[in-house]
Amino acid sequence: MKRTSLLLAGSLSLGALVAAATPAFAEGEASFGTTPSVSELMSNSRQDSIGQVTSVSQLSDVQPTDWAFQALQSLVERYGCIAGYPDGTFRGNRAATRYELAAALNACLDQISDRFATQEDLEAVRALQEEFAAELATLRGRVDSLEARTATLEAQQFSTTTKLQGEVVMAAQYGDFTNNSGFNGANAFAVPQNDGNPQRLPDGTVGGINPSGAAGPFGIPVGPSRASVLARVRLNFNTSFSGTDLLQTQLEVGNNGNDFFGGGVLAALGDGANPIPLRGLTTGPAGLVDLGGVDYAGVGNTVILRRLAYSFQPFENFTFTLGPQVFPSDFIDFNSYANNSAQDFSSGFFINNALIINNIVDTVGGAGAAFDWNVNGGPFSVRGLFVSAGAGIAAGRNTDTFSIINGNFIDTRGGVLDDPYQASAEIEYANTFGSADQNSFAARLQYTYSESARVRQNVVGANLEATFGQFGVFGRYGLSIDPRISLNGAQAGVGGLNVGGPGLYKLLNPTASGDVDNLAHSWMAGVGVKDLFVPGSLLAGAVGMPYMIFGDNQPEQLNVEAFYRFPVNDNITITPAVMYITNVANTGIGANQNNDVIQGLIRATFSF
Repeated sequence: MKRTSLLLAGSLSLGALVAAATPAFAEGEASFGTTPSVSELMSNSRQDSIGQVTSVSQLSDVQPTDWAFQALQSLVERYGCIAGYPDGTFRGNRAATRYELAAALNACLDQISDRFATQEDLEAVRALQEEFAAELATLRGRVDSLEARTATLEAQQFSTTTKLQGEVVMAAQYGDFTNNSGFNGANAFAVPQNDGNPQRLPDGTVGGINPSGAAGPFGIPVGPSRASVLARVRLNFNTSFSGTDLLQTQLEVGNNGNDFFGGGVLAALGDGANPIPLRGLTTGPAGLVDLGGVDYAGVGNTVILRRLAYSFQPFENFTFTLGPQVFPSDFIDFNSYANNSAQDFSSGFFINNALIINNIVDTVGGAGAAFDWNVNGGPFSVRGLFVSAGAGIAAGRNTDTFSIINGNFIDTRGGVLDDPYQASAEIEYANTFGSADQNSFAARLQYTYSESARVRQNVVGANLEATFGQFGVFGRYGLSIDPRISLNGAQAGVGGLNVGGPGLYKLLNPTASGDVDNLAHSWMAGVGVKDLFVPGSLLAGAVGMPYMIFGDNQPEQLNVEAFYRFPVNDNITITPAVMYITNVANTGIGANQNNDVIQGLIRATFSF
């Protein structure tokens, strides 16, 4: 049965070959009595056919359903030895003579022989192979070696590189008290004069400078304009050794420029009687809480090593960082709308949670370690950190004095686990939703235990943000969960820093009355609109209170800031901003009553 099938298949192919290559020489059958010559056969074939066809579709009577269609198609596409009748038909059902078969077979064999080398050609190739056998073997070895080296390069294609990233912030600012002549049209470069020395608050916790002659609110002397120019430069040298790790070295330098609020008003609130002044991230010592000075003000004009840290991934979705100079804000409390003073809010208060991020530790920085675990690559992440600003101090534990280091008061007992330090944890859920993932939501729950200036705090916090197309809302909240903390070996209420006074609460709110054990908290909330007028722009505003006490009816500081950032190109942005602060440093009484502060600036940021 198998033999019969093969014979049948061979017959079909042969029949197709004959029918394909030789149309009839005439409408009648050829005579068997006369034997035509090959030249006659070929001549008749050329006369009666339409010539070589290149596609079966040129033959009108050939259909894909025909039994020999596949064989016919192969002769057309592979060998090119098929012809048809002048009327465009193939007439595959007519019989063929033996002469026609011979002519058809010869035409196809000619096509096949043209595509294959002759025996002489094969012999020549074989002789060349034998003659150059050694060279071919050498070439084969070189190719194998090249393949091995290529495989090694593909597996280890990363080389140690260092990339430079830079950021330059320049700003011009002007600030003053709202009830001064600078904001009522009389004189933009003067303040009203008060007779005598600056008034001290009733509890004696807030003083000020005591210049000879006239002084304005908070003891700030009468003088020229509060306009100033601020500058900060940060250069990051990012080095990678494997492609998945990062050694970051950051240098920083500025022009030592001050803003009116942080470098003027808040700096004047501290004196010798209160060695831990209440102020923001500007010149001089940093206080326990950032009250909102311009973050990039007060940067010294000497180049410093601001950050040195190494990050690597011991396993997938887990990053571990350690270094001798890091900051808590490097690892937690991120927010898309309020996190970077060079790109969004300029106030130090709005870019971080005032209680979750310890102001002293985050201003000074220190040795520490942190991890960031994105659980299974999904929407949940877990982070933790420990940073000690006193880790580089090797003084004995019996040293119990305060010292100014880099403009900040630090307990010089020293050591990794001694004041000041911060330990924090954060759990984040971040995801997108809606069409094309244009909406997003993120919630971060936080905990911080810190000790700075002998003040120990247990704080919980939340950081929320949501984006709906171009519109976004965001906010932060911090709450001290321990109403009493240790100060100089004794217990004092959470709230302030008044060494030797009745409790910590008094300095941060010297007008407080009632129970000093009430819990302290901090909050801020804001809105933002992206791509308003200009693609890549951001209009945003926020309001918040850096430090307040439950149950206290006295004035407490309120901060407001709004800005509009628009890009000039991919590397330059311009940002006008305005800040308004009421009841500065919770001191809205006496000579300082109703002396709110307003400050405006124009910021240019260059990134490369």
